[in-house]
Amino acid sequence: MTESPAGVDEDWDLDFSIASTQPNGGYGIEIHEETDPYAEIGEHAAILYANGQDAAARATLESSIQGNGEPGAVKLWAMLFDLLRLKGERAAFDALGLEFARVCELSPPSWDLEPVVSKQVQRAAAGSVVLQGVMAGDDPVFDGLLLALSEGQNRSLDLGRLAGLDTEASAKLARVLHQARRRGLSWELAGAEGLASRLANRTVAGQAQEEPLWLLLLELFQYLGWETQFEEKAVDYAITFEVSPPSWEAPRHPVAPKVELALVEEDDAETVPEAAALEGEILQGNLKELALHLKPEEECRLDFSRVSRLDFVSAGALVNLLKTSDVGPVVIYHPNRLVAELMRVMGVDQVARVELSKH
Repeated sequence: MTESPAGVDEDWDLDFSIASTQPNGGYGIEIHEETDPYAEIGEHAAILYANGQDAAARATLESSIQGNGEPGAVKLWAMLFDLLRLKGERAAFDALGLEFARVCELSPPSWDLEPVVSKQVQRAAAGSVVLQGVMAGDDPVFDGLLLALSEGQNRSLDLGRLAGLDTEASAKLARVLHQARRRGLSWELAGAEGLASRLANRTVAGQAQEEPLWLLLLELFQYLGWETQFEEKAVDYAITFEVSPPSWEAPRHPVAPKVELALVEEDDAETVPEAAALEGEILQGNLKELALHLKPEEECRLDFSRVSRLDFVSAGALVNLLKTSDVGPVVIYHPNRLVAELMRVMGVDQVARVELSKH
């Protein structure tokens, strides 16, 4: 008996006689591999963005869409539109829209994707201001806030879509909020918890950088009524900058509840069903807030429309969490295109249903 070659199981069927039945001695194996030529580009851009390399992600997308009206490239256009919206670059967004219409012969997305609200909510939100993207100190919105402050007007600020601020913008917002609070004006803040959390991660004791961010964070703690967090950060501030910190003052008015801007059903509106709203950046596998909304054997609905960034670690942790949890179906609504593409790359769409907004 002939000994089988090392590593080959004797029970395997090694009959290759099929080869002799094909013309020209071929094996008759035809491989048809249909690949999306733009998939790799989209994946690369999504990973760059997830790693905080926004400029590189933008450059990757811009170089790939120039004059490119192929159907497969539309996804890349959509990712770039969302990136510009997240960065608050309205002029670049509008210019891209004109180019998109010319090259792709399609209608571009609108800048404002805010959900439609009821007339009652619109009246209640009169004087409301939405801060979004990455704000610079020369943003005209600050002129409006200063005017409202000088005239003693009340305002409702939505901070949920605010991705970041430069040093000057931080100083202006901190100063405006401080003056409004000291004058006893009813300036309500929605989304302040998320912004405070993001600022807390950027203000590290002993690193004397971006002092206005510290002052803005302390002001947010005042508005939220978080005295313990205020006192702890005030001590860090004093040690870091070697100056006396602001003093705690009890809040004079309530923070706007998150449910104030409730969605309503309208025929021409793209609404998100009742869902747990997440916001800001989800980084370093921190899924504590998300995990609170996972109920055993119940459908879980997550609104990602205000999540600006999901990093690699968190996407992987999300997959593991959903695989190992005994929750019912999970639906993730309206992540931006960069986050959605990362979810696809990491397999989140294999353990949850991901629904994109209309673009």
